Amino acid sequence: MYRILLTHSKGVPNLHHHLAHLLSTYGYWGLCGGLALEYLFIPVPGETMLTTIGILWQNPKYHLHLFWLLLSTTAGTFSGAMFAYLVGRALGRPFLIRFGKYIRLTPERIDKVGKLFTKYTVPTLIFSRYIAGIRIIVPYIAGINRVRLLVFAPVMLISSLMWTATFILAGSVIEKAWARFIENWQRNIIPALIVLLILVVLYIYIHRWMKRKLEVEDSGDHADEDPTSPSDSNHRP
Repeated sequence: MYRILLTHSKGVPNLHHHLAHLLSTYGYWGLCGGLALEYLFIPVPGETMLTTIGILWQNPKYHLHLFWLLLSTTAGTFSGAMFAYLVGRALGRPFLIRFGKYIRLTPERIDKVGKLFTKYTVPTLIFSRYIAGIRIIVPYIAGINRVRLLVFAPVMLISSLMWTATFILAGSVIEKAWARFIENWQRNIIPALIVLLILVVLYIYIHRWMKRKLEVEDSGDHADEDPTSPSDSNHRP
């Protein structure tokens, strides 16, 4: 399974082939396990994997059912997130710093995400699902910050279902739209470009929103820690 999931760098067609093999060999359990591996700092291409699954779902050759696809993929990413939460709660920040270096996760980045998470707990749990890299460290930080399990578990379950459904259905739409586009590409080129532009703008907006929040939190903390700030000097004898 590791070999199948780690060869995504050769492109989507190759991933298409490996996912088909994964499904024929392990069934829905393979999808569940594959998405759970992401939280062990294994570079699983989550969004690409889910989108490709949506494409395969439209192929009658594989006899895939949407209910079982959503159940298995949601269970996989949710179980991985729960594992990360429990590890973060038990082992704390040193564990994340030690093993996060393998995915270029620096202490500064951990601190920034932690500050954002502390102030916007529920929105961060939801929107971080759509940001690769941030997605896998947020559950660890939730555990480190000892967020109540009764808050973390239901929010993570709902956001996991939203995330998997978004990309699986997107893959299905892409497959259908591509077939229609090829048939009438001259007429469909403009609407297709408009839809693509909207999706790109939305994706960039979410990324910039998260980045702005991180920068605001970081600059605020630096201002509080600056011993030469005007407010501080005015109170000196």
